[in-house]
Amino acid sequence: MKTKKIPLLLMLTTLFIMSFNASAAVSCAPLVLSKLLVQPYSALNALIAPRVAIIKTKLDAVKDQTTYAKLLAESNADALLTPKGRVVVTLSDGTVVVDTSKGVLNTYANYIAKKINENHNSRIAILDAQLYECGVGLETKRSTTDNAIESYVARRLGNYLDNSGTVRFSKRN
Repeated sequence: MKTKKIPLLLMLTTLFIMSFNASAAVSCAPLVLSKLLVQPYSALNALIAPRVAIIKTKLDAVKDQTTYAKLLAESNADALLTPKGRVVVTLSDGTVVVDTSKGVLNTYANYIAKKINENHNSRIAILDAQLYECGVGLETKRSTTDNAIESYVARRLGNYLDNSGTVRFSKRN
């Protein structure tokens, strides 16, 4: 009887640990939802939230320069929705597909060769959007490119652990 209890106890412990780890993904980063209600995040979120499904559909369709150009055109139009706006679309691993600040570097060939921009999987807003169940990440920081202060809102393009990537809207303050 004792030998049957040990495997059962081990199995229950394993299930408990797995459920604890899964529950860690249920919420957002601290204060994300409340910060979405204040500027500059509320304005960026109002722009990005309704665009998520459209961007996801266009990203999922990318298979050549023609389909890439449709995603790029959509992203460029979205970047114009706010003064000094920028849109970055990444795969779930952080590979940059489109970065509206990179101009002529945005081509299908450069995306495949990973030459548009460095991998963004360590960017806070993008990382949080991927890691947290709510699918939202926020960040305000000084740009490493030109020292300007930028605010970012990122949204995951799909479900937690099963998504196409992330879209991040930003603007210079």
